[in-house]
Amino acid sequence: MQHSQSRPGPAFARRGKGTYGTQRGNRSQGAERIDRAPRDARADSHADGPMRPSVKPPFMKGRRRDERFDPLRLPLVKGEGSRCDSPLLTKEGARGRFNQRTSGPRAAASPRRGSASSTSWENVAEWYGTHLSAPGTYQSEVVWPGALKLLGVGAGKVFLDVACGEGSFAQLISKQGGGVVGIDASPTLVRQAQMKHVRNAEFFVSDASRGTKEIASMTFDGAAIVLALQNIENMEGVFATVSKLLKKNAPFVIVLNHPAFRVPRQSSWGFEDSRKMMYRRIDSYLEEKSIPMQMHPGDAPDVRTMSFHRPLSSYVSALSKAGFLVDEMEEWISHKESTSGPRARAENRIRKEIPMFLAIRARKV
Repeated sequence: MQHSQSRPGPAFARRGKGTYGTQRGNRSQGAERIDRAPRDARADSHADGPMRPSVKPPFMKGRRRDERFDPLRLPLVKGEGSRCDSPLLTKEGARGRFNQRTSGPRAAASPRRGSASSTSWENVAEWYGTHLSAPGTYQSEVVWPGALKLLGVGAGKVFLDVACGEGSFAQLISKQGGGVVGIDASPTLVRQAQMKHVRNAEFFVSDASRGTKEIASMTFDGAAIVLALQNIENMEGVFATVSKLLKKNAPFVIVLNHPAFRVPRQSSWGFEDSRKMMYRRIDSYLEEKSIPMQMHPGDAPDVRTMSFHRPLSSYVSALSKAGFLVDEMEEWISHKESTSGPRARAENRIRKEIPMFLAIRARKV
């Protein structure tokens, strides 16, 4: 049987109206109205900086740089109609290629209640990839640098990127000399990650709460889940999976939209005219909630994903039950700045007082 050369699929969806705000999907930069980024700017996808020496982790031994990986775990292919053996895959495990052109975006995901795939980002995968290419996002300026620091990336180490999306964070790990395995429930996002040909990296379609057989026998020097845990219902399953795969004392970094200040539909900005000050209103915090989120209401108001709000104590308790000990916690503020307008001073002040993101680092004990 022959396999044709993989194709990147249809062009990215255009950036539509309404891609910012508190009522957007949590993998987005989650900008408040005072924190909008340029809508039409694009980053140079080839400006990756200087090349770093390749330190191949064990799972990449024997691979050639011209090999490509099929998004649905087909054998590695070198070119049209040829195959090579994969140390992770078997011939019997190969499946037919997913074709988004004929199947449509919804056909890739098979939601199951209680699993990570019930909140799959498959329906907005192409929009998300385009969004992250814009300069000045919260990911590139705040989230990714902070997560890399807490993770302690270094040469010769191999990391697990849970809910890896289209591979941007994995690419940063690779640039710092680390190996990386990324898993995500969205076949389209995994395909985008594979098409980046990240050095010393593998990407698999997998439910984060159950893991996948391809990585079941591996052990990792660290793991991260960045701005995705709030979109996964079975948080305990994710923690249990990661705990089984980490070495003792290895770090597990979790980055969230701050659960104390950014509660979907239960938090908002306000302005007090008498004091000329902005404030953050919180209407609910302790109650755990599942909230349907519109991804980009201006273009497709019916496209939604789920967000799960939990108080901080729920995260710490679940980590402890999975065999983790929290050893570091950071709160990150916005990097944006208002330069004009009657409320610019108030906006800049509140940015420094109300954190947007919470980072938790736990260690396997």
